Amino acid sequence: MTTVWFLLALIAFPGEPSINYKGYYAYHTKEDCEIQKMSLETFIVESQMMQGLKTVMYVDTFCLEMQAFPDQLKQYKEKEDKGIRLNGKELGGEA
Repeated sequence: MTTVWFLLALIAFPGEPSINYKGYYAYHTKEDCEIQKMSLETFIVESQMMQGLKTVMYVDTFCLEMQAFPDQLKQYKEKEDKGIRLNGKELGGEA
């Protein structure tokens, strides 16, 4: 098993019965994950605004420590270019 740091976003909207959540990416170090938190929060807010959302929302992000299997890391490396990278707003891909 290998330790990874998983970037998770929690999003609350007024009048919604539950908190929305979305996992975005796994990083090999906590520092790499922490660096991306603000970029992800900004991306989420901008994405909602582009979709026409004009209400208040609350977004918080967390870096969660997780154990991954070696074959998962191998697949991750093979698909690395298709994942979400927040640096430079290179978002999307096939997650």
